[in-house]
Amino acid sequence: MRSPLLIALLLIPLLAHAQPPFGGPPPEAKQACQGQAEGSSCSFQAPHGRIDGSCRQVPEGNVCVPAGGGMHPAGGMPGQPPRTGDMRPGNEPMGLQQRPPRVDIAATPANATPVSSRIPDTNQGSCFDADGVIPCPAPGQPWYGQDAQYAGAAPSYQDNGDGTLSDRVTGLMWQQGHNEQRLDWYAARQDCADLRLGGHADWRLPSIRELFSISDFRGAAGQRPYLNEVFAIRAPQSISQTDLFASSHRPEMMGQTWSATLYAGQHWDQPGMEAAFFMNFLDGRIKQAPTRGREGLFHRCVRGAPWGDNAFHDNGDGSISDQASGLTWQQRDDGRTRDWPAALAYCESLSQAGHADWRLPNVKELQSIVDYRRPQPALDTRYLQLSDPKAWFWSSTSLGDNIRQATYVCFGKCTSVEGIDVHGAGAMRSDPKQGPVGSAQAQGGQHDEIRVNNLVRCVR
Repeated sequence: MRSPLLIALLLIPLLAHAQPPFGGPPPEAKQACQGQAEGSSCSFQAPHGRIDGSCRQVPEGNVCVPAGGGMHPAGGMPGQPPRTGDMRPGNEPMGLQQRPPRVDIAATPANATPVSSRIPDTNQGSCFDADGVIPCPAPGQPWYGQDAQYAGAAPSYQDNGDGTLSDRVTGLMWQQGHNEQRLDWYAARQDCADLRLGGHADWRLPSIRELFSISDFRGAAGQRPYLNEVFAIRAPQSISQTDLFASSHRPEMMGQTWSATLYAGQHWDQPGMEAAFFMNFLDGRIKQAPTRGREGLFHRCVRGAPWGDNAFHDNGDGSISDQASGLTWQQRDDGRTRDWPAALAYCESLSQAGHADWRLPNVKELQSIVDYRRPQPALDTRYLQLSDPKAWFWSSTSLGDNIRQATYVCFGKCTSVEGIDVHGAGAMRSDPKQGPVGSAQAQGGQHDEIRVNNLVRCVR
């Protein structure tokens, strides 16, 4: 038997109705509670059957919430199952939110402006505004300066014919296949140490920078992995009902892959809770999870000289060069938060340190300066200063799962709307590109805080 929440997840893409900017309940769920008191029993008919639940207040009004659709409560302890009945405004179950628009994102076009970078490009080649795909704008036009308009180091892999791939950009050798068994962090690390593949015995679990280097931002959950197509990956057949977020996730989102990078802070602000970062190659985000959590994650092994360390040099003119990546960074942000189109325009118009070719960094470039040795801010402040140690910074990369949103990196704690550090400083998530957001609104199974206006650090 399929649960009512799973049925709700399946029916959402089939309901062809207009949706609000940040998602919302299907109209049938609203109609079922018109004139009904909060807490009343309700039901509505969906293509996959009848949905039974109770009327609850959410930002869109009185809505029929499927039974078992509650979210993880504020202050809830990691390792505990979600509890029902937590329906504060803005925290409606993801099972009631309509899936946002997705597109088939093109690869980086040949006419993109080349940049001198040794970081593999995101390979995102479509341009977007706040609603959908647009022709890539010209300099000076709104929305100019996004990821697709600049081309970093083109991803390049050699298939060695023995289950391994060599990355010509980073010099790393990767396990090509997909380890389907989900393991805890220590077991995954040991599995890499024990691996004998391609005539090599020096395999290891990759750092989060190494793991992120093979990501591909043409992805969208259930459509294309956030992983270069030369690698294999498959979604699990189902989600264990003991998984903490089984009620708010779909199997096509469950591509969490361990890195070797431990979080310098505390998982969910809990003393002594060790956690490590992972890259989700099926929903395109970096987060952290307990190293000995109840549910294991995927892993993929690597070998070769460690890649991704910075070699910063202070140029003495308000800019910092990273001699490892070939990029030059604005030493300090200007202290102003902006929405995404304003962030693009700010960097495109910046004249600093004798240069006028500044731009908003793509998400892989921005992640390359995260200092994972530090919990807050996760930045080497000897070289790169920031106006707010709690800050999040925009990248120029849109998110394929919801092209109304663009990606950002948390340099401060990556918090839920309740203020809990659910993802960790150094995580990568996404925010709406523009628009007002109420202080109680949240998104995702962990109640991710929505800011819309984030800080900006330009690159050239």
